[in-house]
Amino acid sequence: MKKKYYITALLIFVFTILGVVHFGFVAKAKYSSLEYEKIVNDSLLEYKKRGINYHIRQQDYDPFGDYLNYGVSISYRETEKITFDEKNIPKVKYGENFYYNPVTVAQYALTKYGQYMHIGMESTKEQFLIATNKLLDMQDELGAFRYVFPWKYYLTGEIYTPGWISGMAQGQALSVLGRAYYLTNDKKYLEAGNKAVKFLITPIEKGGTMSTLKDLDPSLAEYIFFEEYISTPNNYTLNGYMFTLLGLYDWKIVTKKYQKQRINLAETYFDLGIDTLVRILPYYDIGGFSTYDLGHITFGKKPHLVGGYHAAHINLLHALYSITNNKALKEFEILWSSYVDK
Repeated sequence: MKKKYYITALLIFVFTILGVVHFGFVAKAKYSSLEYEKIVNDSLLEYKKRGINYHIRQQDYDPFGDYLNYGVSISYRETEKITFDEKNIPKVKYGENFYYNPVTVAQYALTKYGQYMHIGMESTKEQFLIATNKLLDMQDELGAFRYVFPWKYYLTGEIYTPGWISGMAQGQALSVLGRAYYLTNDKKYLEAGNKAVKFLITPIEKGGTMSTLKDLDPSLAEYIFFEEYISTPNNYTLNGYMFTLLGLYDWKIVTKKYQKQRINLAETYFDLGIDTLVRILPYYDIGGFSTYDLGHITFGKKPHLVGGYHAAHINLLHALYSITNNKALKEFEILWSSYVDK
């Protein structure tokens, strides 16, 4: 079985070096095979040196359970980069100041929810709801969870001005809001989640976070994509996209279980999003490691490889396979696991 996936990896690597990307799209290769090999080897070395272990967050997914084992694998403490407000909500330092980051607040809430699932302490449940309500305070009238600080995007050098948006922020907020409603039956969480979905599926051209694969090739314009970072051309950041899909799945289940709606928008866009994921996964494989985004294709940049995100890709693929039973997701989970297990 392993031999099969090593052969698959070799073929993907060869196609990438030759400049041939799957499904008919042809990209001009900017880097030689030796440069790709060095990038991959350096990333594998970093992965081992940091002691990264994807196994600790690998689990079948439950929309009302501990989110990716956050409850047992993540802890928060004060550092030079993180502080806590009077309600113990984390703030992150950008520049000289500390700000609430919607993804950080959402992940903190999911961690507290996971801890509550494991130990059942009311104080932990209360902290989860405090963090969830902080997210509600951060949501605007359109349903967006905006970032209130400037931020420099590494691919373009562009400074995102306060008010910038992210599909990942929308998706992770949905995962929080679904669990909050599950615990409380408070309709304010349903209202906030429905607004978050509507903003998430708004096209980028109209101020939202949804794009397509058109910047890979015009023939792929029918496939949707939720961008973690809005850029021109699209960058197609993988982890943020898969986190967003989990959020849509959570809201799909909440809509089916608790809301009498004729049309389940979350279900529609989750299914479309999985179709995209299956189509696009091979682009992220350069033989031996997965890339963070597709900047090496759409921007012609050096492939961006990060050990922690390679582990996140494996965990997210496992979670998404467990709820879809899509064999392509399992194949890439096994392939990418093999790169760091050997």
